[in-house]
Amino acid sequence: MTYGLTEFKYIISLMERDKIIKQISPFMVLDENVKNNCSYEVRSLYFDSPFGKSYYKKKNGVSIRTKFRIRYYPDFYQNMEEDYVFIELKKRLFETLSKIRIKVPFNKALKIIENSTHEARDFYRHTSPENRRILKELWYNYERYHLKPVSVICYKRQAFNTDFISKFRITFDTKVRVRNYNFDLNFGGGKYYIKSPNICIMEIKFNKYVPEWAINIVQRDNFVREKMSKFVIGIDKLNIPYHFSLQKKIFSIID
Repeated sequence: MTYGLTEFKYIISLMERDKIIKQISPFMVLDENVKNNCSYEVRSLYFDSPFGKSYYKKKNGVSIRTKFRIRYYPDFYQNMEEDYVFIELKKRLFETLSKIRIKVPFNKALKIIENSTHEARDFYRHTSPENRRILKELWYNYERYHLKPVSVICYKRQAFNTDFISKFRITFDTKVRVRNYNFDLNFGGGKYYIKSPNICIMEIKFNKYVPEWAINIVQRDNFVREKMSKFVIGIDKLNIPYHFSLQKKIFSIID
């Protein structure tokens, strides 16, 4: 699955979040995965190269970059036998985001991302032609950059969609935590908050345009757009030492 989006992020208070939710309620509805008008949990296992390719490209503001992760939604399934995760490659080309991802069994994900394993070959043989194409691209990036797990980001998300505008979406993420130990996604969140628990990360995602009512809401409260990354802030919070950190500037000019 792949699509192109533009994404704007804002750091707001919980009070501002509640106010915005009331303002957008005439135009948008909660995502079907949100339970009891509350939120759902998102857990992501992030990968990076030994030299921190993804981390330093974002830090240096490189306009063309990728990010590799395994994303898990623990609230979506009732038991471990049904659990799935998404192996994802998120790409940025200047202001446009695209993402390819493939749905795989939870307990086989770390085997499927390595194309030499029995689980990977078996999954490839029995999946669709489109999934095979995606899997090849995931394998290519995983092997080319010698990717390894570096952090887990966990948070609560409230997501709103609209039937009137294709791919227009507003999400509110709170209690964003990070850890660099125990990469099992069953484990839950980490002990470090990347931002205060009293703040919210609002993301406006769109394909072609932002409706006027949404622009008015942002402008009325003078929200300032933030070019931030949960992954990068999490790494900074943990003070993870990348090897050859002096090479960080290299990633601003080469891939």
